[in-house]
Amino acid sequence: MRVVRVALFAFFAACSASAVWAQYGLYGSPDVLPVPQQNAVAENQQYQANQPGAQYQYPNPSYSAPMQTAAAGQVPAPPVPGNGLIPQSQVPMNRVGEQSCYGGCGGQYSGAMNRFDQAACGPCSGGCGCGGYCGGDNCCTWYGDVCALVMGRSDGRRVWTSYVNNDVTQQLTNTQFGMPWEWGGEVTIGHRFCCGCVPWAIEATYWTTESSSNCQVTTNPAGVSTPLVIQPMTFGQGGESAEDWFDGAQEHRLWRNDEFQNIEINLLRERLACSCDSPWDASWLVGVRYFRFQDDLTFGSLRGGATWGEDGGADEAYLGYNVTNNLFGAQIGFDVGYNVACGLRLFIEPKIGIYDNYIEGNFQAHTGNGINGYGPYGSYPVHSTRNGLAFLSQVDVGAEWRITHNLSARAGYRVVAITGMGLADDQIPQYIADTPEIANIQHSSSLVLSGAFAGLTYCF
Repeated sequence: MRVVRVALFAFFAACSASAVWAQYGLYGSPDVLPVPQQNAVAENQQYQANQPGAQYQYPNPSYSAPMQTAAAGQVPAPPVPGNGLIPQSQVPMNRVGEQSCYGGCGGQYSGAMNRFDQAACGPCSGGCGCGGYCGGDNCCTWYGDVCALVMGRSDGRRVWTSYVNNDVTQQLTNTQFGMPWEWGGEVTIGHRFCCGCVPWAIEATYWTTESSSNCQVTTNPAGVSTPLVIQPMTFGQGGESAEDWFDGAQEHRLWRNDEFQNIEINLLRERLACSCDSPWDASWLVGVRYFRFQDDLTFGSLRGGATWGEDGGADEAYLGYNVTNNLFGAQIGFDVGYNVACGLRLFIEPKIGIYDNYIEGNFQAHTGNGINGYGPYGSYPVHSTRNGLAFLSQVDVGAEWRITHNLSARAGYRVVAITGMGLADDQIPQYIADTPEIANIQHSSSLVLSGAFAGLTYCF
């Protein structure tokens, strides 16, 4: 125990001695300031603040050398950006998302920024501070984005509509016959503003594609019939059985037409993670979105020995269901980026939201010449509405290339997944005459839209 006490005493004594040595400058510390001699004090009568040539030495090499001092009695003017003393590109900026992050520190990731940053880091005057961003005449507080889209949708539930006449084991056609990808576009307009020198932005986005349409034709030498139970529906009250049109038919056809549109308004808080030494950045958003998806499926049949369009369509019969999903709700999202090199940034932008889905459904049964179907519960068409809970998530993955301070290009892939949807395939009952079941809109399906995008962003 005595040995331990002696060792501890020696250790603390050595630490105290090293501290004293450091205090008196015996190793590595700056020299003690010299005390003015008596005759120097008498001559000057007061302390001169800026002595010419009084230079301080900084042991840390990361510090820059001090500025040359002025003559005695003269106070040097502070350097102003743009006057030749400090380059404009090296002016440090305030808070995140500004030029200090990637545009002003001169690091290896300088110049890599997303479309929001361009609105903040365009050619500005007045030192490019927060006031310059939010009140200057030359700042790019607005930005616009135009993108081309090409997207397609996932298949819905498989509903069989045709088999070889008199042989139900030979099924021929169902509602999963594929939909082509269609071209579309996206337009975004955004405005940047500051709140206590914290960068924010508000932006509005609209995107859509052309309507997607496809048709499936089914024929067989023995004729075609449908597994859907048509009877006891008739065309016209007390008219012929609708089964005569769909069973033993010459030809069956399926038509599908889809349309979707998206509108959203988001508030963005940019650059939560950003430094001169890190290639990573992140931001978040909150907003509202309206998403509309319309699914139109029609099943047509032509009686044996007839021709499409003959006799005013009297030999044609159609079952069709049109369902429209109107989603309105709130969402949150993130934009996480990795700056590969100067001006090149990889990003992933997920969004997720909860929505009220107002669904409108309309089921029709009629002949080609306009005679509506009639069943035990009344006549067609059957119109119904319903509200349901839906979830929508969107993920954009891609790359941005900063061409100039005001112009950038971006490209990537988008996936939109939605649950709680009412699709046309789900609304077709096994028994066509069961109109109460038709009026009960099913909304437990999911829909996936996916495709590529590419476009330009301009800041002004």
